[in-house]
Amino acid sequence: MSSALHEGPYLESWRWMSRQIRCGLAPDEPRLIEHYLAEGRYLAACTSTSPWTIAVTTFRLLLDTASDTALPWQWRTLCLDHAWRPLRDIETQALCTCRLKRWQSFAWQLATCELEPSISLTELLQGFPDE
Repeated sequence: MSSALHEGPYLESWRWMSRQIRCGLAPDEPRLIEHYLAEGRYLAACTSTSPWTIAVTTFRLLLDTASDTALPWQWRTLCLDHAWRPLRDIETQALCTCRLKRWQSFAWQLATCELEPSISLTELLQGFPDE
């Protein structure tokens, strides 16, 4: 079996989990993030998917989700709490100057990330006022 055939179902599963995380579809299921990270590690180690791409995509997903004020606070903080893990993987993959600079930029983004309060459910239901 070629690696591309073997990779397909895992890559699709990993992408589906990323959508669930980014949209906060299961904010009371913290194991989803663990499962997503494990699936990414499998893809990076056992398929032709680039470990660098997996790590960068995972980091961006977690940091972007943490910054999304429309999502529940506990989900956002959980994503922020896990963002160091792909950042560590990015650092181990930073074997050239351009990648090292990207890692430094990502490390700075994580170090300086300040979460705004989440929008309340009432505010979400009300939407934007008519002008």
